[in-house]
Amino acid sequence: MIYRYDFRYALAKIPVNTALRLSFRKLVFVGKKENVSKKRAIIFASNHRNALIDALILVLASYHRKQIVFLARADIFKKSFVAWLLRGMRIMPVFRIRDGKDNLDKNNEIFVNAARILRKNNPIALFPEAKHNPKQSLLPIQKAVPRIVLPAEASVDFQLRSQIVPVSIYYRDLFGFLSDAYITFGTPIEVADYKDMYDENPVMAINQLRQELEKRLKSMVVNIWNDEFYDEYCHAIDWNGKLIAREKFSERKDDFLQASLHIVNKLDETYENNRLEFDRKMAGFREARTLLKKHGLTSKDRLGNPSSGWGLFARLAALILSAPVAFFGFLNGIFPIVINKKLSSLFKDKQFIPSARYASGLFFVPLFDLIQSLVVGAVTKNWLPALAYFILMPLTFYFALYWRKWLKSVRRDCIVRQFAKQHPNTWKRVLELIRL
Repeated sequence: MIYRYDFRYALAKIPVNTALRLSFRKLVFVGKKENVSKKRAIIFASNHRNALIDALILVLASYHRKQIVFLARADIFKKSFVAWLLRGMRIMPVFRIRDGKDNLDKNNEIFVNAARILRKNNPIALFPEAKHNPKQSLLPIQKAVPRIVLPAEASVDFQLRSQIVPVSIYYRDLFGFLSDAYITFGTPIEVADYKDMYDENPVMAINQLRQELEKRLKSMVVNIWNDEFYDEYCHAIDWNGKLIAREKFSERKDDFLQASLHIVNKLDETYENNRLEFDRKMAGFREARTLLKKHGLTSKDRLGNPSSGWGLFARLAALILSAPVAFFGFLNGIFPIVINKKLSSLFKDKQFIPSARYASGLFFVPLFDLIQSLVVGAVTKNWLPALAYFILMPLTFYFALYWRKWLKSVRRDCIVRQFAKQHPNTWKRVLELIRL
């Protein structure tokens, strides 16, 4: 049964979690110790920006022996093979009115199973926005969480003592490899607090709980609701996030997340209270973006403090000296690279690209490492070179991926330095325009 402990799931978590950690430069978890109980029934309610990766992050964050069960919309279970695969991943279907009124009765079994899962002290996870949202914003929160949790609690007279933990997942670069992710676990909502209201008026209780969850998530998620100025807000974070993180939030693990929240809140406050100043600032951002584009620069470039010539020379020399190792890594990882590009091309929606890249790293890097190591052993007729290759191939391939990231960073910093030296007045003008 899906609500029982599965040893296979525990074994699968090891490579799955390892591959996920290797996909990011930094994974920062905040509030887990304070807000996620080991002894209480937990329902995670998270924003949903990155397809499969969001779910894997929640799996990674779960305590040892905790096996999260995810609830997803029923229409993705239509094909038998897909349904079998999803259930193997501990995902249960939830039926909505659009799936047909006749199917709604099937939710009764889901509610019973949800109660069993929670009684076993295993967590449940849902994405209450009900669909992916790659933008840095929060979609309206749907009623899925209270519609599942409240009947599950009511089925045992609210004796589960379950808590809804709002979760914010923030990617510094949604599509970038080896970037940073910040995962925040908010103050839990006690479901039992809604017992009396649910007994008297279930619809009101569901609506009240939905509103409370939405309020909590809005306070945690970087929520750029102002679509008209969405790009300008994002550029403001790119330009000012690192500086504000260092100046205002250096003592916090989630410094860049807090800086991003600060920037969005400050711009929202200006929009509400001083529209003239807000419009002036937006016009300045647009002018800065135009000037940067003219000189081949982007909002991601580090503009404030251009690298020195000697600093760039030292970094470039280090790249040149380590290039043979990177070349070896790329050469021996060529098959996973090609497969990843092929998989990524199959998706029209860009937000599935990180998931395809993750799958390539999880399955194809180990597979080709094994195959190529066996080939080395067969050619040399000696297991020692094969063992050495088996160890070195993934290490050098991973180094090569970092090496490519460092090379790009040096190249961009060279362009910034050249821009600042050749066009000092324009550079100073841009710095003035992008400052909050």
